[in-house]
Amino acid sequence: MELNTWIKKNENRIIAGAAVALLAVFAAVRFDYFYDLNDDVLMKDILAGVYTGTPEGHNIQMLYLVSEFISLFYKAVRGLPWYGLFLCFCHFGCFFLILSRSLTFAKSIGGKISLAMTEGLFWGGLFLEHLIFAQYTVTCTLLAGTAAFLFYTTDIELNGRMFIKKNIPAVLLVSIAYLIRSEMLLLVLPMICVAGVAKWGSEEHIFTKENRRKYLTVIGLILIGILLGQITHQIAYGSEEWRTFTDFFNNRTELYDFQQPPSYEEHKEFYEKIGLTESEKILLDNYNFGMDEEIDQVMIGTIAEYAGKVKSAEISFWNKLSVKLRDYVYRFTHGKGVAGSDYPWNYGVMFGYLLAFATGIPGKYTEEKIQERGKGTYLKNVLGISWKLGLLFVVRTLLWMFILMRDRAPERITHSLYLMELCVLGAMLFAHWQKICRLKSRRILASAALVGFGAIALLILPENVQRVSEKQAEREAVNSRFQELYGYFGNEENKNNFYLIDVYSSVSYDSVPYSEKMFKNVDNSVDNYDIMGGWACKSPLQRKKFARFGLGDMEQALREMENVYFVRQKDEDMQWLWDYYKGHGTPVKVTLTDTVAEVFEVYRVEAAVPQT
Repeated sequence: MELNTWIKKNENRIIAGAAVALLAVFAAVRFDYFYDLNDDVLMKDILAGVYTGTPEGHNIQMLYLVSEFISLFYKAVRGLPWYGLFLCFCHFGCFFLILSRSLTFAKSIGGKISLAMTEGLFWGGLFLEHLIFAQYTVTCTLLAGTAAFLFYTTDIELNGRMFIKKNIPAVLLVSIAYLIRSEMLLLVLPMICVAGVAKWGSEEHIFTKENRRKYLTVIGLILIGILLGQITHQIAYGSEEWRTFTDFFNNRTELYDFQQPPSYEEHKEFYEKIGLTESEKILLDNYNFGMDEEIDQVMIGTIAEYAGKVKSAEISFWNKLSVKLRDYVYRFTHGKGVAGSDYPWNYGVMFGYLLAFATGIPGKYTEEKIQERGKGTYLKNVLGISWKLGLLFVVRTLLWMFILMRDRAPERITHSLYLMELCVLGAMLFAHWQKICRLKSRRILASAALVGFGAIALLILPENVQRVSEKQAEREAVNSRFQELYGYFGNEENKNNFYLIDVYSSVSYDSVPYSEKMFKNVDNSVDNYDIMGGWACKSPLQRKKFARFGLGDMEQALREMENVYFVRQKDEDMQWLWDYYKGHGTPVKVTLTDTVAEVFEVYRVEAAVPQT
C-alpha cells in the first residue's frame, strides 16, 4: 500500500524519468556523443589538463565559477570525461524538468503517457543534432528556456512565499546559464523578460503589494545570481596578465566574428601606419597570428575598429536593414527543401503561436457564464493573449534582426533562439489550457496539440536521424585522420617533441569539422602540440603550456629549437611561412620530415644557411 502511494505521488517524475531514459538509451545505442566543434574540444582540454598538464579553472569561454567547478572533478578523477557528462546532464536534466512540469497538467495516466511520448518524440526530432553534437552555447539556451518554462507554468494562485520558493530552480538555471555562456544568456534574456511580463500581466490584480513582492523578488534573485557570477569572474581574471589577454580576446572576437581584416593592397596606408607588413598581415588572414608577438591587443583592437568603419561604408544602415529584414522573413516562412530556410524549427514555432493563441481564447468561463454573457465574453481573452504573443513576436524579431545585422548567425545561435521561443510558447500553452473550464474545449485543444506536435515530430525525426547519421559518418572519417596525427605526436619516438599546427589544417578536413567523441578513447594526458592561432592563443594558459615544454615565443621556437616542428595539411598553403621569416630578416629553410595519414606533413624549420 505504501509503495502504491509513493508511486502515485511520484508518477510524474517516474514517467518523465522513463521518457528521458528511453531518449538517452536511443541516442547512446544509435550514435556516439561528440563535442560539436574544435572549440569545444579545446575547452574540454583546458578543463581536463590536456592543454597545460593541470586541470584549469580559467576556461576563458566560460565564467570562472562553473569552469572551476568542472575542473575540480578532473582534479579528483583525471581519467573521466567530466565535461561531456556535465553537458549531457544539463541536456537530459532540462528535458526531465520540462516534462515533469508538463505532466502536472495531465490528470489521467493515459494523458500523461501520451504527453510524455509526444514531447519525447518532438524533443528527439528537433533537438537530436544538438544532443549528439553538443555545443555549450545551445546548452546555455536550453537552461534559460527551461527556467522560463518553469517560471511561467508556476501556479499563479500561490502566495508570495511559495511562489518564490517554487521558482528557486528557475533562478539557479538562469544563473548557471550565465556562467556557461554569458553572451548567449544576455541575448535571450529579453525573451525571459517577456515571460516575466506576460506572467505578471496574467494576474487578476497586477499591482498589488503581494504581486510586487512575488515578481520583483524573483527578478532580483536572478540579477543577484548573474552579478555574483560576473563579480567572481572579474576577480579570478583580475591579474594584469589576464586583463591584457581578455582585451586581446574581446578584440579578436570582434575582428573575426563580426568584421574581417581589410585587404592589404587596398588599405596599405593604414597597415603601414600601425606597423603591420604584408607578410605579417597574412597571419591575420590565416589565423596564425600566434607567430608574431607584436600582434597584441592594441593592434587587433585598432584593426577591428578600422574594419568596422570600412564595412559600414560599403553599405548604408538602411539598405542593410532592408536586406536583412527580407532575409529574416524568408528564413521564417519557407519550409522543407528550400535553401536558407529554418525548417523544421520555424514550423514548430509557428504551430506553437497558433496553439498558444487558441488555448488562450476560452479562458475560465463556465457554461453558466457563457450563457449569461454570450460570446462577447471571449473578447477580453483574445486581447489578453494577443498582447502577450505580440510582445514575444516583436522581441524575437528584434533579436533576430540584431544577429542578422551583425552578420553572425550560425546554427548554434539561430537554433538557440528558436529553442528559447518554443519553451516560452509551450509554457503559455500549458498555462492557458489549464484555465479552460469547458471539458469539451480542453479535450479538443489537448488533442490538437498532441496530434499537431506529434505529427511534426514524426515527420522530422526520421530525417533528423538520417542527417545526424551522415554527419557522424563524416566526422568518423575525418577524426580517424586526426587521431592518427595525434597518435604520431604522442608515440615514444616523438613525445619529447613539440608540434605547431597551421590553424586551418587543425579545424577540418574536406570542409568537415574535426571534433572528438565525449566518452570513447578518453585520454586526458597532456598534449605536446598547439595550433598557431585561435581563441586561447597568447593567453596565460598558452604561455604556461609553452613553458612546460621549454618554448618561448612561437616564432623563435620554431626557427631555433630542434624538437619543434611545423605541421600542415597538404592542400594548405605555406608560402606565408617563408615570407614571414624573410620579412623579419631571418630567412629559413623548411624540410619535410614525415607524412601522416596521407594528409598531414611535418616540417623541420631552421635558419637558412647564408650563401657564400
